[in-house]
Amino acid sequence: MSEKEEIKQELESSEEKMSTADALKEYAEEEQTAAETSEGDAEAKGKDSKKKKKHTRTPEAEKERALNSVKRRKKFKYGTLAAVITVVFIAIVVAVNMICGMLDKRYNWNIDLTSKGLYQIDDQTIDFLHKLNDDVKITVLANESFFLEDSNLKVLSETLNRFRTESNGHISVEYVDANKNPEAISIYKKNYNGDLQAGDVVVSKDDLVRVLAMSNSGYRTNGPTTFLFEQDTSIDYSTYQQTTSMSFVGEQSLISAIMGVTDLNPVTVGMIDMNSANQIYDQRDAYNYRRIKELLEANNYVVESVDIATGELSSDYDILMLCSPSNDLTEAQVQKLTDYLNNENKYGRNLIYFGSPFKSKNTKNLDAFLALWGLKYGDAYVSESNQAAAQVAALAIGTVPSIPVVKANSEAAVNANYAGANLPIIAPLCCPIERLYEQNAGRNTYPMLTTADTAYLYPLDESSENFDPDSAERRSVDIAVLADSTFTGGSDMLKSQVIAFGSAWFLDYMVAASAGSYDNANYFINMLNTVTGKEAALTIAKKSLDQTKMTINDSAIKIIRNVTVFIIPLVVALIGIAVYVRRKNR
Repeated sequence: MSEKEEIKQELESSEEKMSTADALKEYAEEEQTAAETSEGDAEAKGKDSKKKKKHTRTPEAEKERALNSVKRRKKFKYGTLAAVITVVFIAIVVAVNMICGMLDKRYNWNIDLTSKGLYQIDDQTIDFLHKLNDDVKITVLANESFFLEDSNLKVLSETLNRFRTESNGHISVEYVDANKNPEAISIYKKNYNGDLQAGDVVVSKDDLVRVLAMSNSGYRTNGPTTFLFEQDTSIDYSTYQQTTSMSFVGEQSLISAIMGVTDLNPVTVGMIDMNSANQIYDQRDAYNYRRIKELLEANNYVVESVDIATGELSSDYDILMLCSPSNDLTEAQVQKLTDYLNNENKYGRNLIYFGSPFKSKNTKNLDAFLALWGLKYGDAYVSESNQAAAQVAALAIGTVPSIPVVKANSEAAVNANYAGANLPIIAPLCCPIERLYEQNAGRNTYPMLTTADTAYLYPLDESSENFDPDSAERRSVDIAVLADSTFTGGSDMLKSQVIAFGSAWFLDYMVAASAGSYDNANYFINMLNTVTGKEAALTIAKKSLDQTKMTINDSAIKIIRNVTVFIIPLVVALIGIAVYVRRKNR
């Protein structure tokens, strides 16, 4: 139906059904009345006369005027309707956007389109969070914008969002600017003895606190030893070029911290690393113990530093760790160790002892203590003669060749839960441990980790000057030994244990951090969990943040250019022409 036909139909259906002549007659009467009641002077009357003359139109003109009036009313009607629809639509879009934003915050409706799944969390993590029954608060000591503006750091904020979403409301996340709100730090200082700084993440429940550092790249003397981002540096020794890569380990660290603050019976490790306020171990072992502490805390152990001279070996410690003493202990200090293990004839105590290739030659008190437990350390370190089996590893002190691979022995009870792995366990700079006996008056020794029979001992004394590896004796060597002392009282068997490792280099900083290359860290934590009866923490793979480059060939470039430069503009132009023609013909 044409526009004129629509107007004609509208005129015919009006209530008055007024003809065009009637409309003209009514208009003329109104003009006449206006002229008679005018009180102006002659000039005004002249003007009124001219006005009257001006408004006197032919029937055709009045018909056209009526048609135009109807058009204007129609335009106003549809224009108003269009405006109302537009306003309502915009209001709906704004409301839906606000609702979706709130629901996204609550349910994290995001889709991870990254090839590596950077913003996803592991199924193990989701299962753990679904079962979480305690309320945990995560406080990030930085503005959220700090993370959102950086493509690498954004993975942390997205991970925290997913933790909050999957925990069914048990995890809350708060971002606090530590520089503008220093009181945010003081709140946690009463329950945390270390140093806090901007960028740290605090996981807390009531009075229990775990602190995670942003990265392992900056050393902090008294700061947190568990971190969210891991920076690895490697050297290609063929070109001597250094390569740095960044990985996100925050999911593992956050899970461990949450398990730590919700564990009602945490396992406490007393780390004997001081003697009269001095570092007990050689400076070359320092990085090893920092890594051991990180490893323990990442697996939800509570680690406390102990001074063997002034501290008490309290029964509060579930296990003690003696950190490669470089010098001898006094008889009184050795007696402290004996009393701890004896536990007033109740036994049930454990000590982990690390040797050191840098130990003093005169340690008669320590040697006597170890001999009582059937252990004797050799003045050498173990090497591998079979170069096809030997490992070359970059340690904290440099690259070490001819490192032996060791095997876990099933006869040691502490290895019961270790199923092995596809990765090797290596023994860098480990001293040999001789078992003085297998059984002796209620005491027993068991090999834990043993080399192949192609190993040999590289001496650490003066004989090393004329040492010839090719003529050295080849034999199997123990680099970790379990020694126990048992007492049977009635139906109960009481036992204390000493677990000896050849050196702390077994958990060298680089080796323990190389979870994808060596199984040392996994073996150690598995052994410790078995000894203490502790539930293992979840093992979450780290995520590489290295950027990958996308290359485009010439044909792809041409396609993209044609689509963006020609096809899209042409389609828009055609749509515009079609709309214009359609409106013009209406």
